Amino acid sequence: MNELKISTILLFSFFLLTGFNTDNAIVPQQEILSGGPPKDGIPAILKPKIVGPGDAAYLEDSDAVIGVRIGSQTRAYPIKVLNWHEVVNDTIDGVPVAVTF
Repeated sequence: MNELKISTILLFSFFLLTGFNTDNAIVPQQEILSGGPPKDGIPAILKPKIVGPGDAAYLEDSDAVIGVRIGSQTRAYPIKVLNWHEVVNDTIDGVPVAVTF
């Protein structure tokens, strides 16, 4: 099978399985290629390990974080971790939150 035919079959399968509709696409469907991981291919962090700043040896002072404060609790979610997971499901001061990047 040639490469274009295989790509078309894979692309059609992807759209069929994910429900992604390209009927209104201005780019021809045969030119749309899958990129990156499949659906659910990037695992969320469901039970984040919370450590104090002094215990996060993998972080530099200049590393960016997403900060969340609810009530009396504050969390910092490092971008270098979110680059690999994109979603953290957490509970802060009794409030369920989803941190996304």
